[in-house]
Amino acid sequence: MFKRARPKPEKHLPYFQFVKGMKAGACPVCGAVRSSLDDWFENLLYESANDRPLRHRFDAEHGLCARHAHRLCASNDGLGAAIVYRNVLEATVASLSRGKSPPLNEGKCVACDQEADAETRYAGLVADFLDESEMRAGLEASGLCMPHFAAVLELVGDPPPWFLERHRSVCEALLSVLVRYIDCQKLSTEARKAALSFEDEMAWKRLAPLLTGEPI
Repeated sequence: MFKRARPKPEKHLPYFQFVKGMKAGACPVCGAVRSSLDDWFENLLYESANDRPLRHRFDAEHGLCARHAHRLCASNDGLGAAIVYRNVLEATVASLSRGKSPPLNEGKCVACDQEADAETRYAGLVADFLDESEMRAGLEASGLCMPHFAAVLELVGDPPPWFLERHRSVCEALLSVLVRYIDCQKLSTEARKAALSFEDEMAWKRLAPLLTGEPI
């Protein structure tokens, strides 16, 4: 791998917002992407429901992918959801009336693109300022999920040792707990409770956030 050749940009508001939003134990890129997508959905429902280019793509793709459709319907804006999905549902009714299969989204949507753009943007922000003291302190406390760690690693190429060691040690520690958890299953209930803390018993719940990222 080769270290990126692009010059380090100046610090602007997005950098300071990102650093300020870092929380211990939570991937900051996942959090920033989630916030960015929240803003996009809000704009979709409150301002862009009648945006013609956006609606054209929305209708052409038969709505959002399953994950983002559920997210939209979990919002409190029923009117916005009804407006953006009206044409999709009309097309579904028309197909069913002709005895044909309904048009379905194929698993890719405009919200997926927004999410991918935000991930690229924030992974790049981490890579650009990885050696800054505020960024390092935040990452040592929070860490990245493995997908976003890999994204930053690809951009940096030759990362500082602390960055690799921080994420290796977290994975190794979780593996150690899970091995002990597995081995303890052959013990009696009382012996298992004595050998494992509640946090150890629940450690397996950290697998998905660490290995696949937090829900966005």
